Order: sequence, then C-alpha cells, then structure tokens
Amino acid sequence: MKPPDPCILCGSKTFRLIFQKNEWRYLRCRNCGLVHLFPRPSQEDLKENYNHYLPASPREIEDWAEMMKPIISKSADLVDARAGSHGKRLLDIGCGYGFFLSEMKARGWEVEGIEISPPGREYARSTLGLNIHSKPLEGLGLPEDTFDVITLFYVIEHLMNPRDILTEVRRILRPDGLLLLRWPHTTPIVRLLGPLAKRLDLYHTPYHLFDFSPVTIKTLLKLTGFGEIETRIGSYTRPPDRLGRWCSAFFGGFGEALWGLTRGRVLLPGVSKTTLAEDDHRKSHRI
Repeated sequence: MKPPDPCILCGSKTFRLIFQKNEWRYLRCRNCGLVHLFPRPSQEDLKENYNHYLPASPREIEDWAEMMKPIISKSADLVDARAGSHGKRLLDIGCGYGFFLSEMKARGWEVEGIEISPPGREYARSTLGLNIHSKPLEGLGLPEDTFDVITLFYVIEHLMNPRDILTEVRRILRPDGLLLLRWPHTTPIVRLLGPLAKRLDLYHTPYHLFDFSPVTIKTLLKLTGFGEIETRIGSYTRPPDRLGRWCSAFFGGFGEALWGLTRGRVLLPGVSKTTLAEDDHRKSHRI
C-alpha cells in the first residue's frame, strides 16, 4: 500500500494513528493536528454509497426533520442577523431533504440547493417545491459572485478535496457574502472513549474523510481566502433515540452555555460546531 498523501493543510508527511476499523485508518497530522481517513474510498464508491445515504421512508424523514430542527432554527437566525441586510440569495450545499432551505424561503430568501443523494433531492423537490441541483458544486459552472450566503451542514467532513470546494465557494460568493459551516468534532470523543469508540464508530467510517477542530477549520478557511472567522457551538441535534437525545441535549447545552459564559473563549471539545466566515480579501477590494 502506498503511503498517505501529505496533509492538505500543512504538507506534513508524518501522522499518528487515532482510530482503525478494518482497513480504514484515521490519522492525525503531527504538525497541524488535522485528522484524515487513509486509505480513501474511490470517488465512484463514495458516489454509489451516497445514493443510499439518506433514508427514504416517511417516518425516518420526519425523524430527520425533528433531529435537525434546533440547528436549522439557530442557523437561520444567525444568517438573518449577519447577512440579511446585504442580499437574500442563498445556496445550501448538501442540502439533504431541504429543511433549512424551506425555513429560509419562508423568511423571504431566494434559495437553491445541491444534493447528490436521490431520496433527499426528490423530497426537497416534490414535497417542499425547492430548486435542487443534482450535480456536485464543481460540475455546475455557476457564475462568479452569485450568492449572498452559502451554507454546508455536516458536509465539509465528507469532501474529497475540501480546499478545492471552499475555493469554488469563495468564487461564487459575493464579496460581502457569508459562509456558514456546521461540522462534527469527533476526535476528542474517540480519544476519550478508547476501545469503546470502535463499537460506536463515531466517524461513520468511511463516510467522514476528515475530522476538523476549531484550529484546523480556521486554517482551512484562511488558506482558501476567508477571514473574520468565528466558531461557536450553535445549538445541538435532537436524535430520535432517547439516549442519543439526552446526550446531545446535555453536552450540547453545556457546551453552548460554556461558550456563552466565557464570551466565546471556550469551545467544548467533541461537540459539533458552527463556523461563520466572510471573504475579506475580495471584500476589501470591492467598489
């Protein structure tokens, strides 16, 4: 087997094993701390897997909507507060069933989505009446400076080339636009749980190709031309099972309270994060 590729953030070639499931290994860069999957599935295998990634039954779709409701509400408020005065055209990449887009449409935004998973895409189109693209972002050829806001909910960890995608996001985002990322922060929990982590498989192997931290997500955004980067807890999900819902509410609620009490200085490790960023480089040169 060939050795791992250099780290996408710092170019280092030295890594430490964090987690292994069968042939899949999660390696942590010894220089910058970014965690990535090795070896990676092929692009064709990933595409085939994502055809069945989202469930299609009505009950499971309802559970998904309920699970994401707190995240959607909090994120919609953040977008309205930070970007509503600059324009109201929004793109959600990896939009799933379209629940966030539906919320923003109800708030007066012009919305589009991208979803490669057929069950999510068809529900968003037929049930919610949304404009959803079936091709990945890099295959759409969207014009420059098209959107005021671009969002990615639990997508950045799935991308084969996150630097390339964020560079394209920056190109189609208007100079005074806003980027919102929602992402899991899994590695601290995996390291804490030790052998139990193998049974739980919190990385959803091999779907999560990367696991970011507040430091590495900031590095990624700076490398792709973003500034004014702010990471917060941004609420928590409501899983359908009782234990999952209790854990999410307890740790997510505690993390959000801690973030608020420390005025954003403390981000509880292991809890999913929301990151907001703007394109300062182009913003400073706009007319």
